Amino acid sequence: MQRILFVALMAMVLFIASPGVMASAPKHQSQVLILSSTEKQYPMQYVNQETSEFEQVGYNVTFLTGNTITLSQLAAQLDHYDIVIWRTDTYFYGNTTYWYLGQPANQTVLAAYGKPSGAITAANGLLAVSADYFDTIFGPKSLANVKLAIVIASTSHDIAQEFIAAGVETTIDLYPNYYYPTLNVSTSLFDWVIQAVVGYLTTGSMVKDAVYNTIYNYEYASSLDDSYLPPVQYLGNGFLQITQ
Repeated sequence: MQRILFVALMAMVLFIASPGVMASAPKHQSQVLILSSTEKQYPMQYVNQETSEFEQVGYNVTFLTGNTITLSQLAAQLDHYDIVIWRTDTYFYGNTTYWYLGQPANQTVLAAYGKPSGAITAANGLLAVSADYFDTIFGPKSLANVKLAIVIASTSHDIAQEFIAAGVETTIDLYPNYYYPTLNVSTSLFDWVIQAVVGYLTTGSMVKDAVYNTIYNYEYASSLDDSYLPPVQYLGNGFLQITQ
């Protein structure tokens, strides 16, 4: 009887250990978050194409605009995503630079967040955050799960540096220059550059090559005036590839 029981147990162990029948854990689906804070004023072009390109290489895409973009999205949700794209704009208030979120707000809403003075504002009716806010909510490695952040905004390099300090592996930032002091001057051009970068990334290019090829294509292969190319650059790991 003991021999029969032993043989049965061994058979069960071999069955469980067999590669052909072993249960596998479900594969994690990589996530992309696209935030368009100025969508109501300047709708983001090419977002459907970018969504399709991400989905074709295995990503799930969440696209949020305007009043659906809240502080909680920034503070508690960013680290849940592998790739974050934030398209926003800035304004200056009290010698401080603020980046729009898009959520309508007033002083009552502002007070509810209980953040330090100067970190967030609702001075013009839209919630916006300063660099001090990033310093408050993002500690070292707090965004370590984010592989890539693409930031499109005036003085976007400041946000990119904050993201790198918080653990983001690589950032690409696209910012206005002398010809385009703010995003709202020519959003279509900025959106074209975003779409080009995403196109290269989703076909296997490393970050450094995606940025270089976008600049090269703009200057030499497109019909656009290369005098007005918005500066685009990366920080961090230029060898990063986002394809699975």
